[in-house]
Amino acid sequence: MVFMFLLILFKNKYAVATTVLFFKDFVGNLFTSPSFYVITTIPYFLFLFIKNIIYDYKRNKIKGLLKSVFFKIAIPVMILFIGNKALQNYRLSEVLNYTWDTTIENNSTKVNNYYSIDNKQRGIHVFNISKDLEDIELLKTNNFEWITLTPFINQGDYNKPTLRLISDDSYENMLKHYKVIKEECDSYGIKIMLKPHIWLSKIENGKWRSDIEMETEQDWNTWFENYNQTIIKYAELAEQLQMEQFCIGTELETTVYEKPDQWKALIQKVRAIYKGKLTYAANWDNEYKKVPFWGELDYIGIQAYFPISVKDDPALLELENYWRKHAEEIVLVSSKFNKPILFTELGYKSIRGTSKKPWEWNGIMNTYSKISKKEQLLCYQAFFNTIWEEPWFHGIHIWEWQSRGTSSGNNTNFTIEGKPSLNLIAKHFKP
Repeated sequence: MVFMFLLILFKNKYAVATTVLFFKDFVGNLFTSPSFYVITTIPYFLFLFIKNIIYDYKRNKIKGLLKSVFFKIAIPVMILFIGNKALQNYRLSEVLNYTWDTTIENNSTKVNNYYSIDNKQRGIHVFNISKDLEDIELLKTNNFEWITLTPFINQGDYNKPTLRLISDDSYENMLKHYKVIKEECDSYGIKIMLKPHIWLSKIENGKWRSDIEMETEQDWNTWFENYNQTIIKYAELAEQLQMEQFCIGTELETTVYEKPDQWKALIQKVRAIYKGKLTYAANWDNEYKKVPFWGELDYIGIQAYFPISVKDDPALLELENYWRKHAEEIVLVSSKFNKPILFTELGYKSIRGTSKKPWEWNGIMNTYSKISKKEQLLCYQAFFNTIWEEPWFHGIHIWEWQSRGTSSGNNTNFTIEGKPSLNLIAKHFKP
């Protein structure tokens, strides 16, 4: 615990107040997590295992030791090795004949500013970007003209107004952190959207940020007071660094339905501070159709994880047909408010079945699932074939890029690094 506290303190640039709050949440989550108790049993079972081998040695000396090592270590390790090898061969057994097209890459020193041609944003959510700033150049090479930065706002319970506020120390640390990124982006002509997300540290009965709902009016007022303080701080940061776009919230569906006037008041406060473009990131299922304050913003933002198939191995035509059905409803909202549509998120895992439930995160079972770069590729192809060219469509911010520079593509994650989808997107981003 002491080591973890010191490590968090170091990560927070020795800001004690911020570290204490973070550490309190960390410990609370640790001791309420079932996985913690599973992990802590491992040393005990290891102790029993060693004890059993010692017992075999005492009973039958060298013969007992060798027999115990062979049956209890060698054979299980060999079975695990062979089983893992067979599993990986299965996971990578998909055949995908894709020829990488390098002719569409941008090898100049800056972005080509395709936005000036078709008025569409070409963005991607990036993480760990400050650790590997040369990834900005790689994104420029693949015709990305925007990146999305996603700071997380910690909240404890979904029904309590326990948001972690931004201290002066935290603000200064964030300012330094994002200033480095902004200067690097400016050198390439890449624009930035700042898009805060609430992260619930306590998951209860499947609740997540779209379910945030207070139990009393006083709690509602406190929640909005805390959320206002946090969002205004981020808006000040975005204005100070001249970030080109700001997202005032992400997937906070119940709060939008319950307290629309509070949201409208927040928008006015942000407008008074921040001079760039504003949007809100609404869920794809129902929320984007019901947000009452689209008229106050510049773009209708949609977290576009629409299901586009019912099969594990869909054909491109099926994916396109589903997108056309979704487009019929999307364009109605665009026309109602006379605002362009911005996909604040769109992403697909490289796994079989990703088109059925694109919003699902990888779980433990995905460790054994078949990797499908083909289905990921077809999903993006269907999007570009049906939505990208629409006049009401203003652009996309893809989920995601991890900025570690180590992805070979042989994984089931959302990241497009090292996968044919990266080249396909670069190809369609070039007019």
